[in-house]
Amino acid sequence: MKLSELLAFVTVVETGNITQAAERLNRVQSSISHRIRSLEDNLDVILFDRKNDGCSPTAQGQILYDYALKILNLADDCKNNISYSKTNQITIRVGIIECLPPYIISSLIDLGQDLGWNIDISIGNTISLLSAFEKNEFDAVIIGAGFSNAQHTRSILLSSELVIITEKNRPSITDISSLDGEVFLLSSKKCATSTRNFNVLFSEGNITPKRVVECGSYPVLFSSIAAGKGVSLVLRCSISSEVKSKIEIHPLSGQFNDFNIELVYRPDCPYLDCAKFAGMMTSVFQDPRLRDIGY
Repeated sequence: MKLSELLAFVTVVETGNITQAAERLNRVQSSISHRIRSLEDNLDVILFDRKNDGCSPTAQGQILYDYALKILNLADDCKNNISYSKTNQITIRVGIIECLPPYIISSLIDLGQDLGWNIDISIGNTISLLSAFEKNEFDAVIIGAGFSNAQHTRSILLSSELVIITEKNRPSITDISSLDGEVFLLSSKKCATSTRNFNVLFSEGNITPKRVVECGSYPVLFSSIAAGKGVSLVLRCSISSEVKSKIEIHPLSGQFNDFNIELVYRPDCPYLDCAKFAGMMTSVFQDPRLRDIGY
């Protein structure tokens, strides 16, 4: 049984006349008659008592009429709900620090769609993202740990390591103090997380850099490192396999092994299932590639 056949049948019952049913549905009479015959053939019953002045449903026709109304109403409800979900999909505004690999963003978007959410992502640095979050411009931010305050609801998503990167074939760095007098590159001086990590590195290694150069983006930073224009301190998982082949990676020890990235979000957001959202974020950051060199 097709919905078009059931609609024709119900309309004939309600008008008592094939001609009027055809007019109501903007169809020719032969089309309505064909759909009624198709139903009768499919069910192997006579659905109407046909008379010169019209037609009325048989006992079997009345049974079908009751079910047909329910089926057509359910079909309408289904169509309306689907249409509503398309135009009223929940949009979740998320800010993410730029040092994370691009597959994290793709995974968030894909998982959000699976849950019926539109994940609207913006990239920035920790301080600017946290400031925007405070102004209610984001529902959640993924930032370097240590900058949010006790009033924020937060959870650690990733504990990873920072590494020194240099031009290819540079000998292993066994003592970070050997980096004294080097040109250090960073993506942005506005990035509080990078600035803090560099300050810790300089302090721990008793390093005075020749100068600190702002590159503006990670792609420019990596290409500059490959060209031998300086050294940098980056999150290991931010290095792609393509970049890895062009640079040298030098592991660090101590506090550089547990660089934390955290999720800060609003637990009282009226349109967000916070438990489900936090679970989705946690699952994304369990990606094994985050523990590998490059991606």
